[in-house]
Amino acid sequence: MTTTFSVIQGGAGAAARGGWRAELRRPRDLDDATVAAWRDLVPRSVEPSAFAEPDFVLTMAQHLGDGAEIAMLLVWRPGRDGPVLAGVLPLHLAGALGRVARLWPVPLADGAAPVLDAAHAAAALRTALDHLDASPLRVAGLAVPDLETGGALAAALGEAAAQGGRRLSLRRQHAATVAAEPNLALPRGRTSLERVRDPHRIRDAVEHFLVLEARRPADCLLDAPDAMTAFRVVTRLFAARRQCCVDLVRRDGVVVAAAVHLGSEGHDRVWRQAGLALATAAPARRETVEATVAVGRGWRPAGPEAARRERA
Repeated sequence: MTTTFSVIQGGAGAAARGGWRAELRRPRDLDDATVAAWRDLVPRSVEPSAFAEPDFVLTMAQHLGDGAEIAMLLVWRPGRDGPVLAGVLPLHLAGALGRVARLWPVPLADGAAPVLDAAHAAAALRTALDHLDASPLRVAGLAVPDLETGGALAAALGEAAAQGGRRLSLRRQHAATVAAEPNLALPRGRTSLERVRDPHRIRDAVEHFLVLEARRPADCLLDAPDAMTAFRVVTRLFAARRQCCVDLVRRDGVVVAAAVHLGSEGHDRVWRQAGLALATAAPARRETVEATVAVGRGWRPAGPEAARRERA
């Protein structure tokens, strides 16, 4: 059975602490100023990523998320000229009543996409947990899947749990293996590479990609209308800010390989690729855990240096 929530907009209630405050908002209810603050925060975050950009997350929430179950937990810190956004946590709230809210695994991305100011990450997480504790949603905990134990996000989560006297549990996840595409032989002929960055030409380049992707036996975007629409919208939004490009490899004038990049020039990364793989890489294995931190304060850590960890 799925529980639907009515998110109460704005207000920090008992979560306010030293000028810090938090609020839950539906994706569709974010105003332009908040979206701009989110966009400015991403480069300063603990783990900067194109998949954490508002253009990406909000597009996926609109086309591939259940609007009644996804909410953005916004954390604000005091600044010289007013509140400054310090954190954005996309949450999946379905079934969380009295149980656990989860960071939302953003579709067509690597997983969850929390945005936390690197200089204030632990304080932002603590404020977020305080807010959930005081919320009428009665959330018992916050789950963070696909957490790399040696990363900055894990360190900030442990610090926030310890400072707030909250229980932190870790559950090992199965290692995910990302296999490289086979290195297929190129057909004979003249090969050329074109990088399309002009926003006016991105749309045609994206269509080349979609047609090429549809030729492979695995699932493709053209078979999923909502995902295809989200993909097209994201590429157009990023292209308008010069943060999307498409590589097209042609053999005798025919496109045989394509890759879509997101991010600013020099800091972009491949989002999706299709066609012939021009290079191979060893399969990558990622060892991750799912961390769950209790929202309530009924438990105190045994030592001051870290929250207690229990392995399932």
